[in-house]
Amino acid sequence: MPRIAWIMILWLTLINQGCTHLGQPGEAAKSPLKLVVGPVALDAAITKSTQIHSFDDPPSPETEATVLATLLDETQAHAQQALTAALARHARFTVVPFEDARRAQPDVASPAVAWTHEELLALGRAAQADLVVDAHILDYGVVRWQYWVTGWLAHASIATTIVGLASSWNPAAIGAYLAVDATTDLPLWWGGAQVFGWAFRPVRMQVDVLQLTPCEGLIWNQQELVVKVPGDELAHYTPDERTKKEVQLDINLHRAATAIADDAAAALDRQPCDEQGRPKPIDTFSLWRWLDVLH
Repeated sequence: MPRIAWIMILWLTLINQGCTHLGQPGEAAKSPLKLVVGPVALDAAITKSTQIHSFDDPPSPETEATVLATLLDETQAHAQQALTAALARHARFTVVPFEDARRAQPDVASPAVAWTHEELLALGRAAQADLVVDAHILDYGVVRWQYWVTGWLAHASIATTIVGLASSWNPAAIGAYLAVDATTDLPLWWGGAQVFGWAFRPVRMQVDVLQLTPCEGLIWNQQELVVKVPGDELAHYTPDERTKKEVQLDINLHRAATAIADDAAAALDRQPCDEQGRPKPIDTFSLWRWLDVLH
């Protein structure tokens, strides 16, 4: 059993390790890019306030719609602020402050309607920016079935091999692992479990970056999925706060924003224009975008 416990700890640590660091090598050698973060859209299917917030007393049916709308608005604004702060940590970017971007938004489009690329470009022109960031939260609290199934298949194959090698392919040990695996995977990958001081609140963010100069158009996109809420980050909160959905989701929202900002700092630069007057896109590969074809 101690060996099985260590194996379980090993594969749990493999689940979506985020990276947090200040700056990227060589950032200072490149000319800074002025960047503005547009409004963040919460596209995840959230139908009840209790999906993203812990209440002592859940809202009544009469107040549920108002409470949910308020929580969604607050989450979108907070995500825009978090992504702005994460990008501003990099010397690669001169970032328009969150407050300035928010003040400019009503002049460009209605906040109740999804922004088009044309409206985002207009925001960029108003801010005299080189780049505009268009961000969407695709999963918030739970993961779509294709992601947790893929995650389960990946780690089950690896972990079963580890258990087999550690136990000389003992059928009883492998069977015990698979039995535990079958009862734990859904809450771990779907979201909501708490194991070994960690919590599992998936957040998946997608970012599209639009270039304005020397030509206008989409040049880069990236997605980031974080699942595990690290115990060392939860340790900054009181024991009661650590179990709250909004606290766990907020931690992973910042981790997703930080990871995307790090990737953006390494990848982004002004792109030359093609014969049609559009910027040449920066090649990227995203497992999550590939899985979107299953949705």
